[in-house]
Amino acid sequence: MNRSNLTILVLLSAVLSTWAANLRAENHPDVLTIAPDLENPAITADAPAPGKMVLQFLPAYAGAEVAHALYLPTDWAPGKRFPVLIEYCGNGSQVRDGNRLGYGITGGKGFIWAVLPFVSQDHKRDLDLWWGDIAATVAYAKEVVPALCRQWGGDPKQVILVGHSRGAIACNYIGLHDGEIAKLWRAMIPFSHYDDGHEAWGMAPAERNLAPERLRRLGSIPQFICGEHTSKSRRYGEARLLAAIKEKNLATFNAAKKELGLVPLTEAEGTRQFIAKHHPGGNYTIVDLPCVNHTAKFMLRDTPTRQQLREWLQNVLRSAPAKEPPPTK
Repeated sequence: MNRSNLTILVLLSAVLSTWAANLRAENHPDVLTIAPDLENPAITADAPAPGKMVLQFLPAYAGAEVAHALYLPTDWAPGKRFPVLIEYCGNGSQVRDGNRLGYGITGGKGFIWAVLPFVSQDHKRDLDLWWGDIAATVAYAKEVVPALCRQWGGDPKQVILVGHSRGAIACNYIGLHDGEIAKLWRAMIPFSHYDDGHEAWGMAPAERNLAPERLRRLGSIPQFICGEHTSKSRRYGEARLLAAIKEKNLATFNAAKKELGLVPLTEAEGTRQFIAKHHPGGNYTIVDLPCVNHTAKFMLRDTPTRQQLREWLQNVLRSAPAKEPPPTK
């Protein structure tokens, strides 16, 4: 056997070994046992360019820490049109951090992607906990989304809002805060949690009570709602569930579900009941993830759910938009 053939066999063996390991891990209740096949790009201060994620500032926030991050896909070129992914981060994360969904959803091509801030009350910081100045955060999105489309070739009719945890709640709480911002979106992907009024989620009571009104602004905008499994009593968070899985040597999701009494997050939080009561005519796809992890790192792994989400997104983009816009109330 010559050296060239030996090299090919070694590479093939490595690929098959990784594939087999991931296949075994897919049924594990800890999704992080699957080796990642993608890595979020680092944010730089460079000028925008294909394959780079760069920090940008709106003029109104010059000198402040409030900024958004822009990623141009590897296949970006002047004059081409691209759908746009707009993302909000979870608690504990800021625009400058690396805990994000967008790159895993797109694989780094075919979509312009931007991560937007939650503006602090003093308009100087990008908050890593809850909401800050809601009006300023909403206004930021209203300004930056059309600007990104004009400057970088984004298709204003194909803008998708995504978010993990706090960012998932923000899909409705920020993205449907009024009729004007609701018109920006072609689709939404709330990943782990939902603005369903069952918890305060850092909101004042008056804001929490407006969750049904926000949901009705959704109209027929498609949503891909997904979330992990959790304990039925909600007394055990991710860390304790993962510790129990390790201690009990629960090697499959079904074993963990039975032993630990796991239920979908959408069931534990009443998401299905909320949308059935307040906007049953919406266009929802609800997927319960076969794991207990509460992390955006899920999307950096090759799983059936990631493939399902990507196919759903392509189908949405190929379909005709809603004939009637969401109500402007």
